[in-house]
Amino acid sequence: MEIIKLEENHWKLLKNKYNYPANVTWNQEEMLANGYLIQEGQMLLGSYLLQPVGENVVQLKQLTLFNQATPELLLVIFQTIVEDIHQSTISTVIVNSHSEQLDTLLEHFDFIQMESEKLPTNDQLSTEKAWVYQVN
Repeated sequence: MEIIKLEENHWKLLKNKYNYPANVTWNQEEMLANGYLIQEGQMLLGSYLLQPVGENVVQLKQLTLFNQATPELLLVIFQTIVEDIHQSTISTVIVNSHSEQLDTLLEHFDFIQMESEKLPTNDQLSTEKAWVYQVN
């Protein structure tokens, strides 16, 4: 499994094959600047956005899987994303949880639930039920 930077040719594929424009939260400019694809061989498994919200601080957003994922596959995908982040200059990752299952996954990967007052101030940062991962 690998993570690849989303490029223009990928955007066209996403738009045509993976239910765009039904997913209207996808913004082409934002996805091309900060978007990534999860790929296994020639098969695209999903995409996500690492939205910069401060110096070396990003918010993981819009994790979208293109097919049904088993819990085991989700663990492998999330592990791959975390490993890729460790290879970058990112120091902090923020994720907003929307479910108990995601809370459990984030805890498994050493994310810590954080009060919104302790998060960086940024207009684009969503602080609702935020979890923070510090890259060592």
